[in-house]
Amino acid sequence: MINHRLRFWAGWWLFSALVLLLAVAPAAAGLEEGRQAYHNGDFATALQEFLPLAQAGDLTMQNQVAAMYYTGQGVPQDFEKAAEWFRKAAGGGSPDGQYCLGKLYYYGQGVPQDFGEASKWLTEAGLAGKGGAQYLLAVLSLYGKGVPKNPVKAYFWALIAARSDDISTDDKAAATALRDQIQTLLTRKQVDSIQAMAHDWSPHHKKGN
Repeated sequence: MINHRLRFWAGWWLFSALVLLLAVAPAAAGLEEGRQAYHNGDFATALQEFLPLAQAGDLTMQNQVAAMYYTGQGVPQDFEKAAEWFRKAAGGGSPDGQYCLGKLYYYGQGVPQDFGEASKWLTEAGLAGKGGAQYLLAVLSLYGKGVPKNPVKAYFWALIAARSDDISTDDKAAATALRDQIQTLLTRKQVDSIQAMAHDWSPHHKKGN
């Protein structure tokens, strides 16, 4: 069986890394205070400043609040609350929110494990260029979880993920290994055709994080 390294905690980097979005977030009331409090380690104050912005529909802040609930920064760790805020960001078109929500459904954290729902959100994020989402889509397609079993489609997503710049080092290595192993299941004609498609593929850019 192909070892696709299903390790959710190894993916914690995604949620923690969302704090880096603060560096490029647009100026708004409370943002500077929240940013300063966050960098000073005063997460409770930071969350109080971020919440009104998130509630007003700021996608970056919705992801930030979700990440803080997920990691327990300034608030007791609460996966359900994290899922709630990632859902808001995902519904607003944020690829980061879509990836995180899809990942929560994939592993059943804060929401019931549901591969079909995971595939829905991971597809949105994958099309927007999130390499981690592309890798998980390859796994779902290979094993027929939430989607029809399709090694050809799995190979395509693994190819895309393996060349992505928006992916963790661990997931890139796993996607590369998965790509090479799926290739042994396909014909030369299939491999050449999918590689040509992957070569010409580019992300569907969206607004928001």
